[in-house]
Amino acid sequence: PTRYADRMARTWRIGEVAERTGLTRRTLRHYDHLGLLTPSERSWGDYRLYVDADLLRLLQIQSLKALGLSLAEIGAALADPNLDASATLRSHLAHLEERIAGERALASRLRTLAGSAERSWDDVMDAIALTTRLAHPDPIVRLRAALQAPRRVSTELLDALVAEPDAAVQEVLIWSLAQQPDAAEAALARLGDAHSPRALLVRLLGKLGGPALVPTLVDLLTDPDRAVVVQAVHALAQSGDSRAAPRLVELLGTGSVPVADLVDAITPLGEAALEPLSRALGSPSAATRSAAAEALGRLGGGLSTEHGGQSSSLLAPLLHDTDPQVRMSALLALGELG
Repeated sequence: PTRYADRMARTWRIGEVAERTGLTRRTLRHYDHLGLLTPSERSWGDYRLYVDADLLRLLQIQSLKALGLSLAEIGAALADPNLDASATLRSHLAHLEERIAGERALASRLRTLAGSAERSWDDVMDAIALTTRLAHPDPIVRLRAALQAPRRVSTELLDALVAEPDAAVQEVLIWSLAQQPDAAEAALARLGDAHSPRALLVRLLGKLGGPALVPTLVDLLTDPDRAVVVQAVHALAQSGDSRAAPRLVELLGTGSVPVADLVDAITPLGEAALEPLSRALGSPSAATRSAAAEALGRLGGGLSTEHGGQSSSLLAPLLHDTDPQVRMSALLALGELG
């Protein structure tokens, strides 16, 4: 009796399923008629009852339907023994998140249009046309829209970048935004939005460049998101601004950013990186000492004779370091110094 009660507690009549899911009884009966979803149990009064497995199958049907499959295609997919239910749900989740991102972008565009008293009707029509093309399902159309964007629509371009899933279109949008005079201000404002792809926005800031952005990029080197930190390093490598030297050197040996990327960012900084690297050579971490030696070897080759000699003096003691990797890095760095 207990097992029977437990089983009955997990069954639902068609009216209950319709009420709880928002589907009509007619739809559920249609699914039954097509063989897509037949209730697994019957009550003493011959009522058809849905069980847990039926509800999971119903969720799969609705997920596949949301992805654009016809009922016939859904039936074929569900008949496939290799169908991965989890993969189906993940695909539906990705589709749903893409729709949410699009709705957020649309809301942002409408908010901009509603809040700007200076925007002309020509601007409005340009924004509508660009918005339509940037939301087109064909990435080629979106790419062309990014290339042909007028210079006064950075808000629409930024909305499109935030929602764009295609990497090639992303790059063209970044290039197009780099031509916009107010793109940096708009991108900085978006960095505080938790729903924005912040690493992508930092990559945009790197393309925009300029000394005014360096303090923000330096602050981002301590961001908890590793992807954001990596993009900040790449952006600072393009800037060559000496203000970034201490923070970039602090990342050596931490593992948060590839050493090669950090060395590429530190090398253009010249003499400004000598003192921070000197401190890093005395770090208790062997990984930090090794990475600092590698950076110093690359850096020293472009310094004056005086500073090149200073680099050699800093590296020489590491030939007797207790860690073999540090000794090897020091030897290779001295070889670069000649």
